Amino acid sequence: MVSQAYLSRPYRKQLVLLAFYFAFSPSLLASESELARLLDLVNERLQLMKDIAAYKFVNNVDIENTQREEIVLKRVLVGAQENQLNPESVEAFFRLQIQLAKEVQKAWIKHWEVNRGGASANLVAADLNAEIRPKLISLGDQIIHQIPRALPELHGTERFASNLQEINQAITNPYVSNSRKQQLLDTLMKIRAEDQPEPSLLATILARGVLRVGTTGDYKPFSFIASPTGKLTGVDIDLAEDLAAVMGVKLELVKTSWPMLMSDFAADQFDIGMSGITRTQERRQSAFFSEPYLVGGKTPIARCEAKDQLDSLVKIDRIEIRVIVNPGGTNEKYVRKHIKNAQIILYPDNITIFEQIINKRADVMMTDAIEVEVQEAIHPELCGTMFEKRFDDRSGNVPRELLTHAVKAFLLPQDSYLKEYVDVWLSKVKQSGQLERTLARYTMGQ
Repeated sequence: MVSQAYLSRPYRKQLVLLAFYFAFSPSLLASESELARLLDLVNERLQLMKDIAAYKFVNNVDIENTQREEIVLKRVLVGAQENQLNPESVEAFFRLQIQLAKEVQKAWIKHWEVNRGGASANLVAADLNAEIRPKLISLGDQIIHQIPRALPELHGTERFASNLQEINQAITNPYVSNSRKQQLLDTLMKIRAEDQPEPSLLATILARGVLRVGTTGDYKPFSFIASPTGKLTGVDIDLAEDLAAVMGVKLELVKTSWPMLMSDFAADQFDIGMSGITRTQERRQSAFFSEPYLVGGKTPIARCEAKDQLDSLVKIDRIEIRVIVNPGGTNEKYVRKHIKNAQIILYPDNITIFEQIINKRADVMMTDAIEVEVQEAIHPELCGTMFEKRFDDRSGNVPRELLTHAVKAFLLPQDSYLKEYVDVWLSKVKQSGQLERTLARYTMGQ
């Protein structure tokens, strides 16, 4: 336990955090520079423009998409805030990336138009929404997360020449000129960190000696009531216990619900939300999120006997179909947006909701793929309707046909020091294999 006397000294407290960071952050142990990692991510994002150009070329889609650009920039501003960066300076860098992206796309399309009788005649394009865009979003988030780590190298007064040489070598896209690379470096060098207040919330938790974790207790495999003990258990409960132990504090589990999750959070009912929470742009307006610990998305589950009749959104969205949904979370949000004809049944008990399908009081439910996997194991009568193979998002592969792309992360207050602490702890949990083992414990043989 860290004493209050120790915490009253802000500089020593920050040294404790830095010691934890250096102990567990693998990036600090690697030989590659932080700027090199950042430039590799920027280059990877630019290389994706060939795939985007191929999709637009094959499907005759305009390169300009101002609506999508605004969505990207809004996400950038949120990411800048989460990573303690000045939003305007980060926005300028991403606006230049967007402009470069369009230039590269135009160059590829021009190349294919000139060579229509050659290789472009058999050009195969990956799906923009299902395959390319999730990679693009992930790379954008990784770039923002990496920028603070590279700032010392970018702002080094004697490093401009070496940084310019490094960016010229790192950006390998054939349609990005050296002058454009220098512009990229210039905008990167203008990014600055925001002044941060004293890490009051993290200090409060450590001084209080208690970590309050909000959880719903109704969502297998993340948070649920075990039978016959009646105790809260699950992936997130185990992880919450580990985080509290690492912090040297006691764990207090606070009951919340999906409809009340964000209002309870805003009312300071708990410090961190851990309950299989999906990271959404709406939630990010008033909260931070940890780094992701699970990747997946929405997919339907129904009685196995009706699987073939409900294997697409078109078949599901019919007037005679009853779509059941638990209120207040991303499941309801998805259903409200995409179901226009089918009957929508709001059912508040997320524990017994699947029994409603089994007992033919409803036909289908949209939920996260990992929950479908768990419920299939619990209830042999139920089947996911849009997949051919078993789901395995822990390895990064998603063989199911998913209706959305989403990640699970921990809901955090807007405290940058607490976020950094949690992210470093989570990185250790992932790399040690502890996360994989915990997931397997609650998803295998349920």
